[in-house]
Amino acid sequence: MTRALRELEATQARVEREALRVHEETRKKLVSELLPVLDNLDRTIRAEARNRDASAVVEGVCLVRAQLEGVLRGYGVERIEAVGARFDPGVHDAISVVAVRDPARHGMVVDQIEPGYRLGDRLLRPAKVVVGRALV
Repeated sequence: MTRALRELEATQARVEREALRVHEETRKKLVSELLPVLDNLDRTIRAEARNRDASAVVEGVCLVRAQLEGVLRGYGVERIEAVGARFDPGVHDAISVVAVRDPARHGMVVDQIEPGYRLGDRLLRPAKVVVGRALV
């Protein structure tokens, strides 16, 4: 019985070490993929300081944003686009309600303040939205 208990404890310790290793490898991979995004932001900031061309800076920031979004998508992060959808408290956080003339827009998301995000089937952050309420 003692031997079986020792083997069980050794197996548990091995599983815990492996889980920790996998966790650390995942963190390392994520950070290594985000570092080029940070580098690109730094380059964009330096370029702005040199030439003061606002349109080039905006373009650079947009490219960096797309790069970051691609890294997150590679990890299974999905953006929740809410405008035009029926309000769903499971994925939307209503921060305001506005009057709408069209009764078909009652209970619909009419504006999105911040997008929501999912990781697989888990909600990371609800979308912050404005919901329409039909005038009576």
